Amino acid sequence: MINEDIIAYYFSLNKRITRIKWRLRELQIDFYQQTMCSYCTSDENKLYSKGFPVESKVIELVDSEEQAKSRMAVMKFKQRHFLAYLKQISSADRYFLTHKYKWQEGGSNDRVERECFEEIQEIEEAARHRFKLVDDNRGSKLEKVCAAPTTGEQFTAHFEDMLKLLEV
Repeated sequence: MINEDIIAYYFSLNKRITRIKWRLRELQIDFYQQTMCSYCTSDENKLYSKGFPVESKVIELVDSEEQAKSRMAVMKFKQRHFLAYLKQISSADRYFLTHKYKWQEGGSNDRVERECFEEIQEIEEAARHRFKLVDDNRGSKLEKVCAAPTTGEQFTAHFEDMLKLLEV
């Protein structure tokens, strides 16, 4: 059974890598644009100074960056091997795959699509071994939770979701 969505995913890897790079820049910009000054506040009884929570904010930034960089490394690995595969097939096969999956034009060629899908399965297996990715259903759910943006209040919710998936 050929999964056309995964073939289309491989043709969109460059765009996805670009989005991750953009997200990394946005994370750094957002971090450095926030106020890091202390300020005074009061309650009914007293006046006190409140400071910037350096530890939690820096940990959040570093974790988000590391997560994005590791996802980007996996995608670059997949892209490099997929492009190498595309270079070794005939120009007619490459033309068909590019027009069908990158440019969303119609057409059908079972042999080419089957061979491409088999190559992608091999790349996926190599990526799982290279990056020690989890292959079961729990792993894909965990990957989706980890891939979600973690900013501020969402961090706690995502952390709790990860603990539930890991059954901790």
